[in-house]
Amino acid sequence: MEKRVIIAVALSIAVLLGFNYLFPTSAPVKSKVAQAPASKAAPVAQATPAPAVSPTPAGTLPAPATAAEPEKTIVVDTDLYTGIISTHGGAIKSWKLKKYKDTSGKPIEMVTVLNGIAPLVVAPEGMDWRTAQNLPYKADRESIELAGNSGQESLSLTCVTPDGKSIIKTLTFKNDGYDIGLDVKASGMKSYILYMGEDFGSVSSKEKKPFGHVGPLTMVDGEKHKDEPAKIEAEKSYSGAKGWTGVTDKFFMAVIIPSGGIKAVVGKGTSGMGYTGVMVSQPDEKFLVYAGPKEYDRLKALDQNLSQAVDFGWFTFIAKPLFVALKYFYSIVKNWGWAIIILTIIVKLLFAPLTHKSQKSMKRMQKLQPLFAELKEKYKGDPQRMNQEMMALYKTHKVNPMGGCLPMLIQIPVFVALYNVLNLSVELRQAPFGLWLTDLSAKDPYYILPVLMGLSMLAMQKMTPSSMDSMQNKIMMFMPVMLTFMFISLPSGLVLYFTVSNLLSMAQQFYINKYSKDE
Repeated sequence: MEKRVIIAVALSIAVLLGFNYLFPTSAPVKSKVAQAPASKAAPVAQATPAPAVSPTPAGTLPAPATAAEPEKTIVVDTDLYTGIISTHGGAIKSWKLKKYKDTSGKPIEMVTVLNGIAPLVVAPEGMDWRTAQNLPYKADRESIELAGNSGQESLSLTCVTPDGKSIIKTLTFKNDGYDIGLDVKASGMKSYILYMGEDFGSVSSKEKKPFGHVGPLTMVDGEKHKDEPAKIEAEKSYSGAKGWTGVTDKFFMAVIIPSGGIKAVVGKGTSGMGYTGVMVSQPDEKFLVYAGPKEYDRLKALDQNLSQAVDFGWFTFIAKPLFVALKYFYSIVKNWGWAIIILTIIVKLLFAPLTHKSQKSMKRMQKLQPLFAELKEKYKGDPQRMNQEMMALYKTHKVNPMGGCLPMLIQIPVFVALYNVLNLSVELRQAPFGLWLTDLSAKDPYYILPVLMGLSMLAMQKMTPSSMDSMQNKIMMFMPVMLTFMFISLPSGLVLYFTVSNLLSMAQQFYINKYSKDE
């Protein structure tokens, strides 16, 4: 029983570690034929539309456009990002995050699909998104400069459609946040769709092996809906009293939050990456837009249930305290690598009694191995009697055959939680440790840590008492090799944790082997 359980636990851990390596979330397949997403808005009535009721004093709206007007852009510059707003559709044309760099060292660009649905396009009922994002708007500002200053400033964009409908969008920007206030006043229409954009908020959609969910994510009345772009066939909707919708990936997100009820729409888009939006059926509506990193504290402070976008998996209730502890240690040492090491030591100390019990149990089992061999030889023709005698042997020597495995099983939830914390925290993105480790969220470029981890696992197995036969020992000795190859492409911060954990386990095993009394 002990042999089988040990092998099962080892394989389980290998599966937990290697699942995302062996079966990563595939990048969405680009659609061969670009199709415009179908609008769920009611068709335009054939009768002459009712005259628009001006939501602002007379004379403030521009005249309806009769021909295409040249595009103008408004640059919004803050300490956190540089955004470009176009007068074509009043949409976001570019959104670069200053504090987060891509592989070439340039600021992250969150607008990754150029010919698809642009962010913050308002499409009146019966109008497709292509037409809507070519509607000409008038801007009351040529630029907004907030970098280095506190406070906030607003940009007003106004449009009158060829059929007399009016749209006024007012965006309010802050220097110290990625959240934007958005007020939309629409007249002469029963409803409209405010599109959050196609793939806006996803940076890793271009990666060959993106980790975790990449694509549309919607939260309605506390229930989370993940839509895999490759599996979206037709536009769908989610309705509720409150919520938000947008696109997210491992580290970044862009979502829109209506102030009232929500009817979110989700579709595939022209590139197959996925788009989201909200259906609005009232003339005036306020929104909160967030476009930036999935920094847990920042999302939590907005108090819109946005922190749910940081998904630590099954054991979130364990992962969040570990994450808080990790941030606390970072606030002291100012280095995420050392914070990981301190957290590793704390976790090992907490589990030291269980680990000690497990290691001593395995040592007792090893000493009983000659007696097990005698029983197998004596009762090889009577398996039932052999099992009875072995159970009697366990009872006589007060040895629990599961004693070496149960402590390991208890630690698995903490192991999984730590795996997700170290792998999904944007705070570790491009965070240096020292020497050759310049990004704890990326793999070790020279594979030094994975090799050290594999060697430490191998040494640990040599030190650990075993009651398995030679064949089983050979199988177990192969595990460090397999796990080393799995860890080669995993974040170096995660590999650092396991390497330090192995070294601490070796020290504890050395102490038990040398100083524990024979029983």
